[in-house]
Amino acid sequence: MNEPHFGGQGHSSGDVPRQVMVVTPHYTNYKDQLRRLDEVFCPENRAEGPVLAYVTGPPGSGRSTLCRKWVNDQGEDTFPDGTFYVALALSAERAPDALEDLLRAVGYRPDEIPSGLEARSAMWRSWSYGKKIALIIDNALLPAEIAPLIPGVGPAAVLVVASGETRRLRTEYPGESVRIDPLTGEAPRLLLGRMIGMDRIEAEAAQIDELIGLCAGLAGALTVLGGMLQEESATRTLSRIKRKGGVLDALGITPIFDAAYDLLSPLCQACYQVLGVHPGDGAVAARTVAAVLLKDEFDVSDALQELKKRHLVQEVAEDRYLIAGNIVRDHAATKAGDELPLRIVSAYRGAGLAAEAALPNRGWMAEIWPQLAVEPWDDKAAREWLDVERENLEAVVELAYRLEKHQWVCQLCLVLWPVHLKGEHSGEMVRVNDRGIEAARAWGNDLAAAVMTFQLGFAYRQAHQAGFAAIRFQESIDFATKAGSSSALATAIESLGLAKLDLAEDAEAEALFRRALELATQLGEKRRIALARFHLAKVRPPSEALELLDAAETVLGAEHLNQVKIALWRGKKLLEGGADADAVLTETLALAAERSFNRERAEANEALGDSAFATDRLADARAYWESAKEIYYFYGFTPDRDRVSAKLAQ
Repeated sequence: MNEPHFGGQGHSSGDVPRQVMVVTPHYTNYKDQLRRLDEVFCPENRAEGPVLAYVTGPPGSGRSTLCRKWVNDQGEDTFPDGTFYVALALSAERAPDALEDLLRAVGYRPDEIPSGLEARSAMWRSWSYGKKIALIIDNALLPAEIAPLIPGVGPAAVLVVASGETRRLRTEYPGESVRIDPLTGEAPRLLLGRMIGMDRIEAEAAQIDELIGLCAGLAGALTVLGGMLQEESATRTLSRIKRKGGVLDALGITPIFDAAYDLLSPLCQACYQVLGVHPGDGAVAARTVAAVLLKDEFDVSDALQELKKRHLVQEVAEDRYLIAGNIVRDHAATKAGDELPLRIVSAYRGAGLAAEAALPNRGWMAEIWPQLAVEPWDDKAAREWLDVERENLEAVVELAYRLEKHQWVCQLCLVLWPVHLKGEHSGEMVRVNDRGIEAARAWGNDLAAAVMTFQLGFAYRQAHQAGFAAIRFQESIDFATKAGSSSALATAIESLGLAKLDLAEDAEAEALFRRALELATQLGEKRRIALARFHLAKVRPPSEALELLDAAETVLGAEHLNQVKIALWRGKKLLEGGADADAVLTETLALAAERSFNRERAEANEALGDSAFATDRLADARAYWESAKEIYYFYGFTPDRDRVSAKLAQ
């Protein structure tokens, strides 16, 4: 009998996640704050953990750097089970993706990670229970953002870099507050001294003090200033900044960044601009920057390394970069030309079209844009690129919509479909395809609107909101009818049938599946006909259903997922007809487990439980149903879990 397995073994001891970047050697210790963190996270306190600390202060004051410094100073002995970093956008919608990143980091395969926020959070708590880990949550604003990320009971340290007032955060999730104020006294001189040498600090004391006064005590501005002083004298740097800002007493920190920008090569300046206006919060690949600028990738990589040396960007993974904080991002954006956002969208669109063309697709790109010619990538490169760039692509969809590139928005929605469908990112899928529908309407293309709308319907089905899905699928039927597209109409009708089946409206589902089969037959597409037969079998009596399933299998049997789905429904129909289905269902369960088809694995366990219950094998029924319930729970199939819970209550 198969018990569920959720990959909870994680990494081996030799492959512990270390996600927190090291701090530059010139870091000036906030000794009081570091000592305070030592007190908050002392072993005695963490024994009853997880323990939270909220690090506050003005933008640019070095909150994130303080957290990274403290975590890395502790060493692997303090946190032998890993150190983790999560960067949040100002929205709780980031939490599901952040949890996916954490779960992947600790060793779960993508197919093992559940789709629902609640289930992902439970899996993270289960893995982290009792473990000695440190977690930095950067840019947190709302309690709902941090709640799903808090580790399970145990000696964990959670450092929250707060983006605003922390009273509400600390009310719901108690923790100590550690504030960073602008650097005062000797601290700015010490920071610069570690970058350029204390001998220069003394030799150019008057000019250095004047420069320090311009930085308002902000560590970010002082670090950029130090990078300039590594290249030229304090006198020259001061003159350069004065030319940018006019009257010295009226200066803010912007002239410091202006002066640092002037020292960059033209290519470095161009890369800086791209990172400044790049949408979203994800890291940007050097190859993407090169595509935007139409420059050689190796030259761009060298330029980004130069920006890294000047403390304007951070390298978060090999050849993937983030701008060094919101203050720097805002400054970089002021240097960019109006045409740059469009070029960024164009670069992602070009790569996305090449990736989409490499993967098995439904043909909508060719039907909507018959003249579109694309040179595809290879399959592996396409899948890897989509997985890595998914979050950036969502942000690019928003940017393309703001730029009124409505056709491009629709194309990017199609590009994202394979990774959304595979990863079940239902919240993201809803947001993206909502934009796709708006773009298709603004463009005035009913076929594109039909496709965007049934993609949105599938997002609602993934989120277990069958009622909303049915509404969207009906809207898709209307768009497809206006477009005069038989293929879109057949897909929309079949999709509405699935939603009706989810709602237990079997008679309506059957009528829709029959209509879909008629349209598929008229179109003469073997695979579409086979799928229509498969869906119709779900609502027909066993004798007819088994014939439909056999016919569907002759076309779909080579597709692993459809092979398992057909076998599962064959077992269900045998069981419905009073025949012995255990052999078929047991084989189906083994195939589903082998290929990590988790919903089908749960359904096979549930059906085996039904079979055992029907023959008074109550202990077996309970075991199978418990397995099904656990799988449904961990993978976010809440209504299915509730259904099995009701069976167990018997």
